[in-house]
Amino acid sequence: MSRELFSDEAEFGILGAVLLKPELFDEISSKVDVSDFHDLESAALYQVMIDCHTAGVPIDVVTLSDCRHRLPSGKSTLAHAGEVAMSVPSAANWKAYARIVRERAVLRQIVNAAYVINDTANEERPLSEVIAMAQQATADLRDLDDDGQQDYYKASEILPAVIDTIDSKFNKTMPTGLSTGLKDLDELVRGLRPGNMIVVGGLTGSGKTILGLQIAQHVTCNLDGVGLAFSMEMTKEELITRGLASIGSVNLSKLDSGDLEDHDWPKLTSAVSVLNEAKLFVNDQAGMTMPRIRSIARQCQRREGLNVLLVDYVQLISAEGSANRSIEVGKISTALKNLAKELKIPVIVLAQLNRGSTNRPDKRPRPSDIRDSGQIEQDADVVILVHRDMESEEGQNGVTELIVGKVRHAKVGSCLVQQQGKYVRFVDFGGKAPSTEEVEMGRVLKFTGRAKERKDHE
Repeated sequence: MSRELFSDEAEFGILGAVLLKPELFDEISSKVDVSDFHDLESAALYQVMIDCHTAGVPIDVVTLSDCRHRLPSGKSTLAHAGEVAMSVPSAANWKAYARIVRERAVLRQIVNAAYVINDTANEERPLSEVIAMAQQATADLRDLDDDGQQDYYKASEILPAVIDTIDSKFNKTMPTGLSTGLKDLDELVRGLRPGNMIVVGGLTGSGKTILGLQIAQHVTCNLDGVGLAFSMEMTKEELITRGLASIGSVNLSKLDSGDLEDHDWPKLTSAVSVLNEAKLFVNDQAGMTMPRIRSIARQCQRREGLNVLLVDYVQLISAEGSANRSIEVGKISTALKNLAKELKIPVIVLAQLNRGSTNRPDKRPRPSDIRDSGQIEQDADVVILVHRDMESEEGQNGVTELIVGKVRHAKVGSCLVQQQGKYVRFVDFGGKAPSTEEVEMGRVLKFTGRAKERKDHE
């Protein structure tokens, strides 16, 4: 027996519940939209209810009729509303009615999407275009997974879990977040926390991809976590080759050329063993959209579990609508933040910076330098800027400053790391850290051309 694609009884039940208990309208309208109704008369009556409520008019049979005398079919609003009120004896089951109405609405959407896909497939278009059309046709289907969630919580309901968390942190039995693998950076950001969007920004060639991938590798190889990396810039083979160089301390150029020496093979074999056991998953598909990224991430979390997500990089995610790039990147950024909250994991988002910092005397980037949209900075819980001044001797030797320009749960600050280019990785800085006085005097490791000029004049 096939399932009906609509239920007039359930739609009447929703309308009748509002007429019997108008105080339920706010809760009902948060669950059911006008577009969820199949019957045009019922949909029109529900819209009249919305109009009355918006205007501050109490909802009953008479006020609805006064607001709109007739429905699209020409039937009297008073007669139809009266019929609904007489046919629904109680408002007690409105949640069940709402569930049925929403489910049937989604079923109709699925059927319509199937028709679109079928029509597209029969037009003898290229397979890639058919797949793209299918993804677009299903992108707007609503997800019913969260239907049973409460819309709001009383503070007393939340307090026990919060107190347990504070107690666990006090007794050091619960980590504050995932480690980045770099000691000084961990002290600044205090761990990568579930639900947080961590933006790693940098100019081209600064090492932001190295840092992002290294964190994902640390979580999966050293913390036994599960990671998923989306790379829209490099292929999956390039990413894994970089991983072998980083983990095994094997020169990347040797892996690229194949000119390995005898002492390289044991290190490479060890790195292969580590990565082979790691639950690190990679996606290098071009033209990724946010609905597609969300779908794959949710699938990976269901199948494998997921502890960290890496996106390289935000400005390469394909937009789906407006030609205004700033608006589209802003929407993508907000969608990534929402995904972090939905999956309850840290999402590391790499981002290109504009070149505004190169015109400043100290050349140090700021969160506002993130390219294309200020929304990225606004959505981020943590912003880490990778800064390496190639005009300074230290910068040429790989000394890099990680500037934590925004962090919601700690103070902003910066730390130094050493970039080991041939192994495509960062390690903790082994040199002498600058004093506060040196920083204030502008003498710190000279991430600025001014130091070089001063040295030349001495």
